[in-house]
Amino acid sequence: MGWTQLHLVDGEGREVLPSIKAGVESAFGWVVSTYPNLDPAVLAEWAEEIGSAMQKNKNTHATPRRYAYAAMHGRVRDYLKTRASKETPEGSSFELEKWAGVDADAQARIDRNIFFQEVGTKLDQRDQEILALLLQDITSAASVGKALGISESAAAKAIQRLKLRIASFVSSSKMKSGDAGHGFQNLCETKG
Repeated sequence: MGWTQLHLVDGEGREVLPSIKAGVESAFGWVVSTYPNLDPAVLAEWAEEIGSAMQKNKNTHATPRRYAYAAMHGRVRDYLKTRASKETPEGSSFELEKWAGVDADAQARIDRNIFFQEVGTKLDQRDQEILALLLQDITSAASVGKALGISESAAAKAIQRLKLRIASFVSSSKMKSGDAGHGFQNLCETKG
């Protein structure tokens, strides 16, 4: 940041006094280096306003440099205090999710994964294996039986028992939360 960015003139377009110019440029440089995240163009505008005001009241400032530092620091402090209340959100959460590429079913998939992870902790080893197969869309009794090394009829019975256990977990948690009465007929429905 160079000092040449500042156009320090009074209200009539005349250059400010050299002592005011030096003080304002020094204060501007300090603020730019101290607050690098603030827009330098905004800081330059404030510095120019301060320089113009100081030139207008040039006889009231004993030390222009100290006054310029105090004025610039005050402007920055006020801006930082009030900036949060002036920020306006852009777009709705739906628009942000669309922009980020989040699809509508993402939350449902996340909730489903969390639910089945919690259910899995309450099952024995064999039921956990069957649940893992069902969650991988290996849902036919023949496929589950082949994966577990058991007959198709034993796999069908094991899948049915697992469904009943999951339904009982869901219904017991619904009873505890006061939201009973919803059916779970389609839970882990098998294909064929």
